[in-house]
Amino acid sequence: MHNSIENILCCVGLKSDSHAVLEQAVKLASATGAHLHVLHAVKSLEDDVMNTLRVNIRDKQALQAMVRKRLDDAQQQLDAKLENYFSACGEGSEVLESYVASRDVVEGYPAQVIVQRASKLSCDLIVMASNKRGITASYAGKVTRGVLKRSHVPVVVVPPPE
Repeated sequence: MHNSIENILCCVGLKSDSHAVLEQAVKLASATGAHLHVLHAVKSLEDDVMNTLRVNIRDKQALQAMVRKRLDDAQQQLDAKLENYFSACGEGSEVLESYVASRDVVEGYPAQVIVQRASKLSCDLIVMASNKRGITASYAGKVTRGVLKRSHVPVVVVPPPE
């Protein structure tokens, strides 16, 4: 029976303070020696928004560049968030940062792409924020509830800081 934790998926939001989620994921990776995969899921643009863009931006390359820029901007924000977190860790941050095996931004329905990425990376655990206070999953945010329903691996839900 396989009981070790080798890969952990840490889901990070860009709008909220993710230090608590990162802290728990890094502690778990450090304690288990697991590889840490940091992920931010960007919700796909709605079909009506994409149709409006296609009608108004006739140049397909310009449209693709604009859509790609959303993901590139999110990747830059994720990288900055991680840099900020590890710089706040102070001495020994290089050791903690060495657990991070990947940092990615994916597009799609967040709960679905999170579970898909966890499966693709053979993750044994998902760490994410509750975004709300409370004891039960009913207090979790929409994406967290969606991951809890879909996931085949344990999900650690981190409450927001006081």
